[in-house]
Amino acid sequence: MKLTHYCFSALLLFAVAGCDRLEQDMLSAPDDTTLDRYGLDTLKLGDKRAVAGKALDALLIKPLQCTTGKTGLGDKRKAYVLEECNAVPVAGEVGELWGEKLSFLKAVYVEDQLCSVELQLKTSGNYEALYDTHGKKILNLFGKPDEATAKGVTWQREDDEAIVKDLGNGKISVEIRNKKVMQALHHKG
Repeated sequence: MKLTHYCFSALLLFAVAGCDRLEQDMLSAPDDTTLDRYGLDTLKLGDKRAVAGKALDALLIKPLQCTTGKTGLGDKRKAYVLEECNAVPVAGEVGELWGEKLSFLKAVYVEDQLCSVELQLKTSGNYEALYDTHGKKILNLFGKPDEATAKGVTWQREDDEAIVKDLGNGKISVEIRNKKVMQALHHKG
């Protein structure tokens, strides 16, 4: 089955009317070799804490609340500085991204570098309009998708991955992470 049958149901779950446009936009999307790292507009994985924190705070109503600790990475016997930062909700919202309301945002730093961003958008649920507004931008940020299902789209690079999922009722989650670091954090030798 062609990816266009999913019709961005994974990229932002768009209506059938956007299928032809989606196919054309995907053909013109950048290849992995032309992308440096995954991210959101000016924010990229691997950015230093000061740069990434400033870019994230610009999206939020209140500054991120962070907890710092130490962690191991996989079987290595070194302790690394881990910082997990969560957005503080105000009336069910934490901020705004691309003109859409954010209901959740979490960032993870390891050794002062951004390794993961998870967020949830609250949208109108009009996926065709969302594609018109954000589809090409997302394809330019992440390139050609590697996998698409009826509920989500995944982009994979050697070190990074990005996943956009439909959670229903206009809620869309976006996860961008350094695969190697995040898998090592969860690996208990």
